[in-house]
Formats: sequence, C-alpha cells, structure tokens
Amino acid sequence: MIEKALFFNFFQKKLTFLLHTIYTLLGRNQKISILLYASRRGGSTLLAQSIAAKRSISIIDQPFDLWKPDTERGKIITSHIPAKAMSQFFELSPVEKSQVNHYLNSIYQRKLNQLADRPNSSQFVLKIVNAHGLIDELSDMVPSRSVALIRHPCAQASSVVRNKWGTCEEPFLYSTDWAKKYLSPAQLAFGLKISKEGSYFSKAVLNWCLEWQYPLKYAASEYYLIRYEDLIISPEPTIKKLFNFLHLNHVEEAISVLKKPSNSSSFSTEATLEDIEKGTKENLLSNWRKYLSDEAIIEAQQILDIFEIELYHTKHNLPQ
Repeated sequence: MIEKALFFNFFQKKLTFLLHTIYTLLGRNQKISILLYASRRGGSTLLAQSIAAKRSISIIDQPFDLWKPDTERGKIITSHIPAKAMSQFFELSPVEKSQVNHYLNSIYQRKLNQLADRPNSSQFVLKIVNAHGLIDELSDMVPSRSVALIRHPCAQASSVVRNKWGTCEEPFLYSTDWAKKYLSPAQLAFGLKISKEGSYFSKAVLNWCLEWQYPLKYAASEYYLIRYEDLIISPEPTIKKLFNFLHLNHVEEAISVLKKPSNSSSFSTEATLEDIEKGTKENLLSNWRKYLSDEAIIEAQQILDIFEIELYHTKHNLPQ
C-alpha cells in the first residue's frame, strides 16, 4: 500500500510538471486576463484606460452587458451567455456556469477579439460592471488576476441618478437562494422596503450595497481592492501598487492617462470636466454633495448602516 501511494505521488508530480510544461509552451504568447470589477460610474473606464495605456493591452468593455441585444456586439454576447434579469450576474446554475466558462475561455483563446477595442493585443482587461458576485467563479475559469475598483456609494449613486439610469436591486432581493445566503433577514426586509418605497437615489445606494455585498464580505479568492478616491488623490503610488500586483511596468504612461477625462466623460457634468482639467482633486471627490439634500444623505447613511458598510460614511468624501 505504501509503495502504491509513493508511486501515485510520483506519477502525480510528473503529470503536473508535464501539464505545466505543455501549458507554458502553448500559452507562451498568451498573458493572463485582468478582470476589473467596478460599479457603473465608478471610475472603471478611467482605470481600464490607464491599465491599457500600453498598446499591447486591450479593453473588453462590459462583457456581461445584455442591454443591447440587437447591436452587432450585443448579438455576440447574448449568443454566448445566459439571459439574466436586468443583466445582473451574481449567481449561476451548473448549466449557466458552463456557458460562462466557455465564453470566458473563448475570449482568452482570442476567438472573440471583435469585442476588444484593439483586437490584436496580447492581453485583455475585462471591464465588468454587473458580475461582482461571480468574482470567485470567474477567477477560476481562465488564467487571470482580479481587481475591484470601489467608489463612494453616494458619488456613484448620484451620478446614476443624474444620468437617469435604472437601478438593478430587484434581482438580488428576489433571488431567494442568494438573499438567504448573503443577506440577514433585517437587510432583506429593509432592502425590499427601499426598493418599493424609496427615492430614486436611495434605490441607487441600495443597488451599490447589494452588488458589493459578496465581494466585500464573502469572496474567498484573491483580488486587489483599489479605492477610486486613492486613484484621484495619490495616483502614482496607487498605480505602482496596483501594477505590482498585476506584474505591469508602464507606470508613467498609466499615470498620464489619469490626468485626462476618460472615454465615458460625456456622462460627467461640466463642473467635473473643469475640475479634471484644473486638477482640482478635492472637488472631484465632493461634487456629489451639490446634488443631494440633507435628507437624502441621512437616508443613504441608514442604508450603509443596515448593510454594515464601514469603508464609506456620508460625513466623509474619502474612504475610512
């Protein structure tokens, strides 16, 4: 029995070495994917452009976006991934997981390069805004490193409201299995009340809390958490630490991108664009207060308290 065990261990080690060698030879020109998770209006476009400042890196924007199924891009995406309510991917059945796994591998194997802004690049950044709850599962599907970019919920939510975008809290609240696993009875009851009776802004804050519930409190896989506010206040050390995690070295090019409006700046206010131009960092992190009443801010803090969000507080513009 001991001899068999020793032989099995020897064989297993040899097989592991052989598979690693084959993978290295076949994937020599393939680099890991960067999975970038962020909220809508959370700074993901800016950070993705910064990471992709080196032309060998390309951006795949919102690979789980089901909102435009009739476009050329939408047809590709909807043909590969399952239909999910309000395009929110936070839980998968075994069949759905198989579909998503095949989809991500097709991207990694360069079979869906038409989704990228630079199809011939050797590395992709996947800008994900609606699959935070899959942060563990997606990281196991393809060789990748995960980055989570988080922004003050009031700043993000007020931007959603100003742009008149819908909120997507309902799929989380009405998914019995997910809600039972990851929400307390008090959180679920409060969430349902806000969803039914709350203001537009309150629903947007609730949406932020629900989409970050899993990655902030339950994720088991390794990922790099970066705060949007750090990216604005101290870009150089923030980018250096991030690039060290990603094994990238084009720091100067990345920082130069941060000094300009992102490709999504059309959704920003004129005041924000002016602050970017002048480099008025403090204003960039406090402009959201101009659009909210004291009552709205108090309601937002109640939601953050119920969902036990300690990183951000409505009294402060910066994370704690």
